[in-house]
Amino acid sequence: MDDKEKKEFELVLKRIGLTPGEAFRIFAKKSIEVGGIPFEMSQPTPRLNKAIKSRDYVEFDNPKDGLTWLND
Repeated sequence: MDDKEKKEFELVLKRIGLTPGEAFRIFAKKSIEVGGIPFEMSQPTPRLNKAIKSRDYVEFDNPKDGLTWLND
């Protein structure tokens, strides 16, 4: 993310009363809840395809374990 995108993102979050950290926590919890990205992605980029196929992530047996990991 370049500086311009970061500033625009922070402005959007500020308008709705969130910090970037809080927004990430919401995104992470919702991702765990739904078992994937919590919104539709119709045309993944090559970078996203690579990330989807990657095994570089932490797996959990259930959402509760994921939330416990996030909150530690």
